[in-house]
Amino acid sequence: MYWAYRVVRAEGDVGDSPEIILPAIACASPVNTAIMAGLTPRFADIDPATGMLTLQTVRARRTPQTRAVLFIHLFGQTADLSELRQWCRRHKITLVEDLAQALGARLPCGDPAGSMGEMSIYSFTGTKILQCGGGALLVRDGRLTEVLKSLLADYRPPPPAPAERRMQLFDTYRNLHRSLVGLKRLLAVADISAAFLPLRPAYDCLYILPLNNADALAEAWRGLPSILQQRLVKAELYEELLARKPFWALLSGWRTSGVCWRYSLLFGVPDQLVPFSEAVRRDGFHVSNLYWELSSFYRPDDACPEAEKFSRSIVNLWVDDMVDLETVRRCCESMIRHGASFYEQASATGPHP
Repeated sequence: MYWAYRVVRAEGDVGDSPEIILPAIACASPVNTAIMAGLTPRFADIDPATGMLTLQTVRARRTPQTRAVLFIHLFGQTADLSELRQWCRRHKITLVEDLAQALGARLPCGDPAGSMGEMSIYSFTGTKILQCGGGALLVRDGRLTEVLKSLLADYRPPPPAPAERRMQLFDTYRNLHRSLVGLKRLLAVADISAAFLPLRPAYDCLYILPLNNADALAEAWRGLPSILQQRLVKAELYEELLARKPFWALLSGWRTSGVCWRYSLLFGVPDQLVPFSEAVRRDGFHVSNLYWELSSFYRPDDACPEAEKFSRSIVNLWVDDMVDLETVRRCCESMIRHGASFYEQASATGPHP
């Protein structure tokens, strides 16, 4: 990701403040690496049904300084990118696809995800579909390949931080993120960027690491079809057991893409999302709802109201080898029991979304 951004920064006449448009729903890595590479992040709102960018939201955020758009295939979902690609080419904007959560996915037209952008980014870290370490950048444009070669020829990597120090920093980053999101959820503060931005550079060393995992990736890649199928079986079971309940909306884009990173839904009682998730966790199941609208951390003026609503409702459930089908069944029983309880309480006290 860092090198994709470096290519964008180095290619062409970028001026003093080149900008990249990012989705307002993602983890922080795409933003932190953009800043490290010399790009100014701008945040576009999302389709509330998927959490992903649309051509309309990207258009709304474009400025004369826009040099790239990052499209993230979120949770394994994909989207028709043909119009976005045409628009980017018309305006001489580089389109970058992020497949960290959609390895092996198909676009709605049937083409592979990653085939629309000039560059595509992959991740193989511990939470991803293949877990063999590191990441990869695929450059599909010969001109950009030459730019990348030139950058790499002159690059002298900084000494990596010791592993123990990186783990300690990671722990503090996670705790910082959770605390700031918690304050935002509670409406206790209006601006968390004032606390976050001065601290952000302390975590740069988490992102620049040597990557020597080609053999591990080649071996892991052979198992990809089987891994994707096992995930889809679990997603099908979640869908079967959780469908037709009034207290959430299911995100079913994995059916079109063929890839499920985590099974995702939008809880229908947003102000009770945290207590609902904690109740399911107490029953012994993995539940995540830490995705938060990113402009709150980096650029509050880029208001993204749909992303904030999405972040107050999103629930992710595990489909990897940490769960088996029996665990999925029991998780759904817990979800339905607690979902019904919170929904009934909300119905008794007044209207809710």
